[in-house]
Amino acid sequence: MTYLKNIIRATGSLKNMVAEMNGKKIELKRITKTAALLIMSGMSPNSIPQPVVTRCLEEQHDDGGWAGVADTFWNVVFLQQIEANRYSEAIEKGLRYLQAHKTPEGLWGRSRRDISRIPVAGALLYLLPELATPDTLASLERLWISEKNSLTYKAAYTLMAFRRNAYEPWTEGLIDETVRWLADNQRDDGGFAPWKSHPVDTDVFCTSIALLGLLQYPKKVEPAVFEKGFHWLVSRQLPSGIWRFHEIEDGASWGLYAMTQLLKLGVTKNAPRKGEPVQKGVTYAGDMADG
Repeated sequence: MTYLKNIIRATGSLKNMVAEMNGKKIELKRITKTAALLIMSGMSPNSIPQPVVTRCLEEQHDDGGWAGVADTFWNVVFLQQIEANRYSEAIEKGLRYLQAHKTPEGLWGRSRRDISRIPVAGALLYLLPELATPDTLASLERLWISEKNSLTYKAAYTLMAFRRNAYEPWTEGLIDETVRWLADNQRDDGGFAPWKSHPVDTDVFCTSIALLGLLQYPKKVEPAVFEKGFHWLVSRQLPSGIWRFHEIEDGASWGLYAMTQLLKLGVTKNAPRKGEPVQKGVTYAGDMADG
């Protein structure tokens, strides 16, 4: 089972959304974030309409930033994914902006005046590891400890940042504890919500981010967690290839990226298709990354 059709459907829908959103002059970050995750999921950069790139370059401010920290880091990631050498000047200006707009703790929020936020700082350190330093990662560790075992996506972003930058926390056992807590918050349907007992249903964003976080340390995770999570993604996929979510392209972009990363590591080869029951104890093919 290759699940190629699932990937193709999601990619096609998201590609169309990028062009449609840009034609309607939707917020730039929503477009570049979707495009960046599409490319990270395997789509050719040449498939992104040139007007999106042109708009991104034209909307960069003289100080190197865009509308704020999150906008800037996604636009920088987008330009890196499109063609890093060609757009190196804009990228470097954006990186300098991000360096200059840290919070007092040395991390990032939505702006320099905002509080440090794990979803911003963790994603940034995962996607732009060139901005990581021992001090920023130690600050992220302290922030996670202060919010530990709160929200699944905060745990996941923390793990993503730690692993991408080969960071070993000062707090003994923190990674093992975080991985265990995150995996334990998977619901019986295979998906994730902000936390297990949260009143809302599982959704594609929480599920995808949680799986991506756990994929950073796959040998610390029971294979059934990935199997059930992948089954959730496949079974909840609409005929168009996307998933129900309030900001639909955001959830679908992360859903596609999570699917491709699960398939890349070979942890889902035996995952059932939509409508098939999950079989526990299945051995996965493919080598997992060291965890």
